[in-house]
Amino acid sequence: MIKWNQTSFLGGVFAMITFLYNGSVGKSRCEPGWEWSRSTPMPDYDLWYAIEGRGQMIINGVNYPITKGSCFLIRPGDQVKATQELDHRLTVIFIHFIIQPGLDVALPERHVRLEDTTLPETCLQRIVELQLREEDRQEEEFDLLVHLVLLHMLRQQKSSTPSPVSHMHKQLIHKVMDELRDQIGEKTITVASLAENVSVSPRYLSQLFMKYTGYSLREYITRVRMERARFLLSETSMNITEVSSALGFTDVYHFSKMFKSHHGAPPSSFRYKGRPATSNYGDSKPGQDIDPLE
Repeated sequence: MIKWNQTSFLGGVFAMITFLYNGSVGKSRCEPGWEWSRSTPMPDYDLWYAIEGRGQMIINGVNYPITKGSCFLIRPGDQVKATQELDHRLTVIFIHFIIQPGLDVALPERHVRLEDTTLPETCLQRIVELQLREEDRQEEEFDLLVHLVLLHMLRQQKSSTPSPVSHMHKQLIHKVMDELRDQIGEKTITVASLAENVSVSPRYLSQLFMKYTGYSLREYITRVRMERARFLLSETSMNITEVSSALGFTDVYHFSKMFKSHHGAPPSSFRYKGRPATSNYGDSKPGQDIDPLE
């Protein structure tokens, strides 16, 4: 079991850790008939996130809908109950932690529905991965990742500053985001094809996307591809060549170079060490999973 310290030595000074791992982290697809109903109040904080599915969360008698992107910060003392829809089973990530005693920490509301799920899902998935590996400074990484997710929740709930994009345009952008994730493995996906699907010009769509997200649509396409690549490498038995092909790359060297530029390390660094590098279609051929950047 990992021991999470209250302070750590960073860059020659001791840095305080705000969020402390509390023994329970996981990712699960809820079984048919699943229902969560605690007989006692919550003993700690629970960062609870819905990757997919639909349901209902009741916290202290208040009903909240559960849909993709629903993120809950359940607090110590809360009374909690949750159910899922029969035809839309939930897949969730849950992370239990405590806050360093005596610290005054800005926390988001109990429920925030995240519109752009790419960053928080990556952070939450990485927290789950930490429990499968023995790496240095896990306590610092856990603390930083929880900080990032909570910061994303705080930004999402902030409504005092008017949005630079209208509600109609937000819907259009989210439609593009959804279509992009559905088509991410297609070689023909372009800004032009996405714009055509929502009946606007590529230039206009790019301007809207930049105004709403802060980065270009081309950058977002690359971001989604690279985050999906990381997930496939760390969570499935697909090798580097298969992942490259599945995400629409015709050149594995170009894929590896782009992956390293995005993540700061080659694809081979993200392979789950305990899983053999075998193909989904049979045994790997010699050299099939060699990273061209190594």
